[in-house]
Amino acid sequence: MKTNSNPDNRSLTRRRFCKTTALSLAALPVSSAALQAGTAPAGAKENRRTFTIPLEYTPRSPQPGAPFTEASFARRSTPFTFQIAEVGLALVDLWNFGWEDGPVGKTLGPQLILERGVSHARRKRRIVEQVIAPSVEELRKSGVQIFHCNHSTILSRYPQWPESTTEAERKALQDWMERDKAAAAAGGAKPQTPAEEKEKWPPANWTRNWREQHRDNVFNVEWMAAQTKELGGWNPAYDLPAPVRPRGGDLLVFDREQFHRLLSQRKIRVLFYMGFETDECLQFKSYGIANMQDFGYGCNVVRDATTTYETAETRSGEWKTKVTIDSIETRWGYSVTSAALRKSISAAQG
Repeated sequence: MKTNSNPDNRSLTRRRFCKTTALSLAALPVSSAALQAGTAPAGAKENRRTFTIPLEYTPRSPQPGAPFTEASFARRSTPFTFQIAEVGLALVDLWNFGWEDGPVGKTLGPQLILERGVSHARRKRRIVEQVIAPSVEELRKSGVQIFHCNHSTILSRYPQWPESTTEAERKALQDWMERDKAAAAAGGAKPQTPAEEKEKWPPANWTRNWREQHRDNVFNVEWMAAQTKELGGWNPAYDLPAPVRPRGGDLLVFDREQFHRLLSQRKIRVLFYMGFETDECLQFKSYGIANMQDFGYGCNVVRDATTTYETAETRSGEWKTKVTIDSIETRWGYSVTSAALRKSISAAQG
């Protein structure tokens, strides 16, 4: 994943992620009292109600009364108390691939046009319909601010776009799109000269060849090219799934700095994340967990409201998703189930 000037994609690269892990880990053991300190956010009396929720984590250190072995590294919880006004729900990259109104390629059809196969699309749809949609509905009614985090091309179709963005942000986005289009027309990055390639070690041609072969082996370059051509980029059929489209006072997020502005203005400091993919966009998109935790926000993943691409070896237990959630708990923050989140907020007092 490369870092560039695209406002939709400025994010922690995996290289920067490795460099900043130590700093992020140092920030994790903040007490609940410290998290809750400070001036109470402004807002309606309804949203100043408080709720207590057990946030979960998986330890990697000795635990009282337990032998120091991997079998003791079982998920535990610690209670936190928040005001509803300081909490936001972030919905990351919810798309309608595999839905009746979703994009379909002219020759690839409804299956080969999918991101990573039929089983993956079906699992994501089940999560959207059975977990995310009812959670959003209930939390919205309870006064939790809903943030739809997605590509600006999709979000700009919705009536909440002007309220969610400033004129300067929209202008910067348009400028970037024009620069990107011009760069693509010019053929992209300037190639190295023969002299520069000759001096490089390992040899540039050798590196390029093995990387291209690996990319084709994993991703099937011919299929990707056909998919891109048939969908024509951000085809109008790309959209958010119908049950989770923006409503009322929901806000739309396309960029890290824009998200920070929206949160700062509303004094929101705790985020619960739902969406896809657990090991990619949910963490490393511009508005993902890693980038917002870097600002200092308390970021939590809702375990049953996310998944990622599984393989033949991991699919039966969704092990890739589970291992990634454990990694999020270690590096960025806590986790919770959608049932625990809904139950805790529904019992808010004040």
